[in-house]
Amino acid sequence: MGGRNAFPAFCGYLHTGVHQEDAALTHVEPGTPCGEYLRCFWHPVALSSEATDLPRNVRILGENLILFRDKQNRVGLVHKQCCHRGASLEYGICEERGIRCCYHGWLFDVDGTILETPGEPADSEAARRLRANLRQGAYPTVEHNGLIFAYLGHPDHRPEFPYFDTFEIPETETQPYARDYPCNWLQITENAMDPVHAVFLHVRVSGPQFAESWGQLSVKEFYERETGLFYTNARKVADKVWVRLHEVILPNLTHAGAVMTMDGSQVKYFGRNTFTRWVVPVDSENSRVIAWANFGEKTDPPKGEWRTTEGIDVIEGGMPRDRPPEGCQRYPGDYEAFIGQGPITAHSLEHRVSSDRGVEMMRRRLRQAIHGLQNGERPFQPAALSGAPIPTYCGDVVLHCPQVAANEEALLDHSRKVIKIIRDADHLVGQARYDRITEGLKNLETN
Repeated sequence: MGGRNAFPAFCGYLHTGVHQEDAALTHVEPGTPCGEYLRCFWHPVALSSEATDLPRNVRILGENLILFRDKQNRVGLVHKQCCHRGASLEYGICEERGIRCCYHGWLFDVDGTILETPGEPADSEAARRLRANLRQGAYPTVEHNGLIFAYLGHPDHRPEFPYFDTFEIPETETQPYARDYPCNWLQITENAMDPVHAVFLHVRVSGPQFAESWGQLSVKEFYERETGLFYTNARKVADKVWVRLHEVILPNLTHAGAVMTMDGSQVKYFGRNTFTRWVVPVDSENSRVIAWANFGEKTDPPKGEWRTTEGIDVIEGGMPRDRPPEGCQRYPGDYEAFIGQGPITAHSLEHRVSSDRGVEMMRRRLRQAIHGLQNGERPFQPAALSGAPIPTYCGDVVLHCPQVAANEEALLDHSRKVIKIIRDADHLVGQARYDRITEGLKNLETN
């Protein structure tokens, strides 16, 4: 007979009071522990299509910036206020080289160099010294495949731009996209380490947003690597064994396998991720997902109806965004689950259980890295791994394995063999890696 519950029935009053978020992991403005940690990495800040000769307001990590493209097609990302008298460069004019402030005509290069101070005499020694010793705040950018990335950290510690194998998946077309969320970055990112939510939110509670087989509770195992974390999610589907792998590259790059067509019924050798996705903090209470949706035989096939706004919404969160409020209540998706926690989750109200292990692992890794930075230890950079592109593990493996029993021990043993085959090919790149992994998986299928 169980002991007496600590809370009586109808105990709402006993739960009232002030409850706090975990500020060390959620507050991202300049000078905060998490904000300084996040500034150690490259982040996508916009779609390439958003950088034009008309300056655009961009807010990232609590900082107001201006994104522009000059007439040499170079991308600039600079502080919003002009360093002369504080006019907004939102009203600047993009020129052949850089952006000119509308107020007094100062011209800034994309790296912040002051090229002209036209209101000053041409022979002014004071103006010459100013141009030599002052710069407009600016950040370096990299443009790749429809996304613009920036490094917002200290210039002395700028890391090499990391290039992952999911940036170019063979026989795959990509669709850049961005989606805004009025909530903190952590409650979105850590969802990628929560496999149990897919069973309930995406099938059992809201009705099947993906295939019915997603509603089967799986056998899970969590792993850590230098770049972050990943997990295996194994199910027996008829005579197939479906091992799904999700991955988080710290701090905020998430990978997930196929969504629209994956149900575990068809053999697939190392299918790859349906999106390559960053959760970028706008500030502590707002985030922007900036990503590529990947369409191809290794991911989700490139059918036209999925390359629409609604199709991208489903890939991103299970349900379309543009629904009436009643529809959101009756059939919630990821968007509703995230924003329903409030602008920042009150972590002191949580009661975490064993199925939250992946979330706990991610928070612990983040907390360790943030604490390490405060003590002078720079966080690990993915580009430090030897070889390029950097290998990732995300995707789906479905093998015809009637000999594998549908119990936890057998499925766990099978998923471990799958992971070993994938990891053993880390020294290879491109098609050679796919071929080696496929060969290993076919051998596993027949043994």
